Amino acid sequence: MLRTEIRLPWLLMTWGLMASSVTASEPIEIGTRRELFVDAGLVESISGAAKLTLHHPISREIALQFDRPWEGNASGYMTVIQEGDVYRMWYRGHRYIIDLPPLRQAQAEVVCYAESRDGVVWEKPNHGLFAWNESKENNIIWMGGPETHNFAPFLDTNPACPKEARFKAIGGTITSKGLLTFQSADGIHWQKLSDGPVVTEGAFDSHNTCFWDADQKRYVMYVRYFSEKDFQGLRSIGVAFSEDFKTWTKPVGISYGDSPPQQMYTNHVSPYYRAPQILFGFPTRFIARPLTEHAKRLHPVETRAKFAASVAGSGYYTGAEQTDGLFMSSRNGLKFHRWDEAFLRPGPQELGNWIYGDNYQAYGLLETNAAESGAPREISLYFDEGAWRDEMRRLRRYTIRLDGFVSLQAAYAGGELTTKPLKFDGKKLTVNYATSAAGSLRVELQDAEGQPIPGFTLADADEHYGDSVEQTVTWKDSADVSQFAGKAVRLRFVLRDGDLYSYRFAAE
Repeated sequence: MLRTEIRLPWLLMTWGLMASSVTASEPIEIGTRRELFVDAGLVESISGAAKLTLHHPISREIALQFDRPWEGNASGYMTVIQEGDVYRMWYRGHRYIIDLPPLRQAQAEVVCYAESRDGVVWEKPNHGLFAWNESKENNIIWMGGPETHNFAPFLDTNPACPKEARFKAIGGTITSKGLLTFQSADGIHWQKLSDGPVVTEGAFDSHNTCFWDADQKRYVMYVRYFSEKDFQGLRSIGVAFSEDFKTWTKPVGISYGDSPPQQMYTNHVSPYYRAPQILFGFPTRFIARPLTEHAKRLHPVETRAKFAASVAGSGYYTGAEQTDGLFMSSRNGLKFHRWDEAFLRPGPQELGNWIYGDNYQAYGLLETNAAESGAPREISLYFDEGAWRDEMRRLRRYTIRLDGFVSLQAAYAGGELTTKPLKFDGKKLTVNYATSAAGSLRVELQDAEGQPIPGFTLADADEHYGDSVEQTVTWKDSADVSQFAGKAVRLRFVLRDGDLYSYRFAAE
């Protein structure tokens, strides 16, 4: 597994605005929520041979082949949602003709639906809702206007949401002059909700996304947005808000700290389901390159040549463009920490994913069983591949450890991390960690001023080693920390040859 490393000083500088907003006299209330190491929001210091490390998903099997007549080489913009024991997927079915200029559509865009019971094997049920070539034997669930290009459903968790609008969606392009809204009781049968576009400022020709923010009691929409000021003209991301899903604020651009300008097509921002106080984003990065001799030799060679011919004279595309996946996170929805290194690289050249349109991540994370019997569950992610190739356009499943996006990682020489003052609820501390046979993790409890608490010092801490997504931390074989609940404490994690992904105080 590839890993990307980052040192704390740069990260603290990137998150300086948020980090400086909390002082030792203002402990951070975490209750029993899970906290991850995707940012420096709760970090006071890191020392020794330790660093924050970005991890990368592992390639698995092909989940779906876009091989139906109404699908094809431009199918994409997938959304995945887990509802009980049913895994749902919505995506665009579409095909382009690539040969001589101009690049042109072979058919109309449609919204398709797939379903799974395990997140691994997917089926395309025939719902008989719309006719394609005079037959309703298909998995098309919506045919309409520009919204079919980027139809993006979500499960509305607003307690006041009526049953008939349990599923909502947004979609639209410049043709519709903005984003339209839709509703459905079951995710299959849809109807228009808005008479016209509800958000009109933005680029929109991307996978725009939406969700209900339970803490702020409002809907949040992330849209394709062109940067302003120093990065004017770059593809970026904007955010808008609404209390009723009807009237929306004007989108404002999100920021990325000291991250350099990078072009992003999609955003895929949503609360991380295991720690919803943190937003995760998985934007697709667009890289423009000249069509050099080296670029011409990158697979898929034949497809690249056809694509280059089809966009010749466009004044923008050369045929050498590529796309890959990024990872970013935020605690306020406006300021993000974006890793500049790829979360998903295109991979070995021989596989042919080095072309614009590949490596787009589906919107949503699904929790699935591990391939090995008895192993902890893991997170499934889905990326498309085979752009512009009808015979290869498909969706591949990837997996990553629960909370395994970023870790505090220490070499054999050992390192440590100390948190800012925290206030928790509960009786015990659990961690998601992995070490080598020679590695270890110990945890010290400190008071708000950083003084070790008697009975919970590093000398009292039991040495933990192994690999568990929920290891109970102990001191002299005791896990009870209830006496410190509601009081300001710091956590000092001392790690050697291992990774620490998350921690959480639990009631039981």
